[in-house]
Amino acid sequence: MPDVLLGLVGDVFINRANSHEVFDAVRPILEVPQILFANLESVYTDDPRPVPTGVYMMHGPADNLDSYAKAGFNVVSMANNHILDCGYDAMLETRKRLRAQGVKTCGVGDSLTDAREPAIVEVDGLSVAFLAYASVFPMGYEARVDRAGLAPMRAHTFWRDPFPLLLEPGRHPVIGTVADEVDLRHLAEDIQRARGRADLVVTSFHWGDQMRPYRLTDHEKRTARFCIDEGASMVVGHHHHAIRGMEWYKGKPIMYGLGHFVFDLKLNWTAAEYQAWLAEVDPDGWTSSAPYQMFVREGWPYLPMHEDTRMTLIAWARASRGGVSGIGFLPCKLAPDGKVHPLRVHSAESAEVLRYFEQCNTSQRLNGRAVLESSAVLAGYPTLRVVPN
Repeated sequence: MPDVLLGLVGDVFINRANSHEVFDAVRPILEVPQILFANLESVYTDDPRPVPTGVYMMHGPADNLDSYAKAGFNVVSMANNHILDCGYDAMLETRKRLRAQGVKTCGVGDSLTDAREPAIVEVDGLSVAFLAYASVFPMGYEARVDRAGLAPMRAHTFWRDPFPLLLEPGRHPVIGTVADEVDLRHLAEDIQRARGRADLVVTSFHWGDQMRPYRLTDHEKRTARFCIDEGASMVVGHHHHAIRGMEWYKGKPIMYGLGHFVFDLKLNWTAAEYQAWLAEVDPDGWTSSAPYQMFVREGWPYLPMHEDTRMTLIAWARASRGGVSGIGFLPCKLAPDGKVHPLRVHSAESAEVLRYFEQCNTSQRLNGRAVLESSAVLAGYPTLRVVPN
């Protein structure tokens, strides 16, 4: 049986009059993989109903949802921190409409049992189960026995002094986490069940610290490797907006953060409205002074975020019943008009993405290393292959 090519991108959010145009430059590339995955970062509705615990209500017009099926996406995670911004009905209606268009979904449901169900995609004799969870989300977005929501993979945060024998009140502490025992047990159960229903299991997580570049939390590394130990074939992460590193663990790949692929986040606020919002969500002023916080960036109406978030990628993975034999990516970049563009691997812009990716790996001590891959060409674009050091 020949290998099946998986294509994977991070967060996608479209909010514009001509929704199909965002993929124009990459459309031929997205048509190459037999399975194409993304994290759907919002719901699409013309009747938004904000929930009490939502931090920032994000949604696209209802007709923008049609762009994903037309671009070739056939499976999406919906487990993320914006999926319930507009209420239960909008979330479940978005899921219903995606499935009617042939796009499989995972990570949300009308109950916790439903949210934990995998999306199983079959192509050329290979079945791949996708499981999706969120670690970053407003309280109350998690599904329960009798309540709709997302599949959670939580952890409890603790702080300790950096030097155990030195008292330094007020010094930045070391931040660690402890996995939520119930969520971890559910994750192990879900992987085991999915292994019985599909040839391969891909676990997807919305996680991490978006306020700092490169960094991976202990929760991300621990959870990703736990998945591999429990039998997952590959782990894919998102939420950081800027890309993160990749590694091979026990012969299986972990893509910690694919950034965002398209992200039409338009801040239609006056200066006074923006300051009022910051005062509400960040009364101490910590995140509002961080360079990775969102605020209006001149010349970038669709992406009010740090310049690092303009770099992105299309990841790929070769899969068979024996597992995932290779991974890599095609560097891409977002333009001021919000459209995503592929890059030639020898271009200066591609080299910038590659340098950033290498810093993601070296700073976090990951064993992934990108090399030119002549056999993985996507619609005429040579790509990079990620191999263990």
